[in-house]
Amino acid sequence: MALDLSPGARWPLLTFLLDKDPPVNAEISSFLIRSQGRMLMVRYMFGANLVQGGGYDETEIFMWRGCPSRMEVFEVDVTGRRLVGQSGVGDGQAAFVGAAHTVMVSTKKFPKIAANSVYLNYYMRQRGHFGAYHFEDRKATQPRAPKGRSRRLYPCACHWELEDYLVVCDV
Repeated sequence: MALDLSPGARWPLLTFLLDKDPPVNAEISSFLIRSQGRMLMVRYMFGANLVQGGGYDETEIFMWRGCPSRMEVFEVDVTGRRLVGQSGVGDGQAAFVGAAHTVMVSTKKFPKIAANSVYLNYYMRQRGHFGAYHFEDRKATQPRAPKGRSRRLYPCACHWELEDYLVVCDV
């Protein structure tokens, strides 16, 4: 696939380069995020045939609730009109991705947040997805449920961490 950044286009679009590739029976979510003066695209895939039909190496896949899943990061090279694969979102950084916006957080300033990780928003967590994906060990973690946390989508009179606010703010 390629990122189509045609002048006058309303939105950047991913387009297929080879139509002969077998279709991947997977749900794919892509998120654009600004990080230290560059644009990253975080892509999360989960589905039945990422290995057989998708062409990914089994070491690139992690299992979540019995479903093959994959998290990948690309730097968006606008002038070169291409996506360049990355090994994660970066040391000292964590990405919070959601339906309406994304945000990159310094894990040096907020050490309780895991470095080189992607955190999913509240809605995706409620749909049965994981809480965070850590690129260092290629593992996903359960969504965190702090003590006293209400099931409501707004802060309660209990102890919340920065992670909780960032996850809930983008429903």
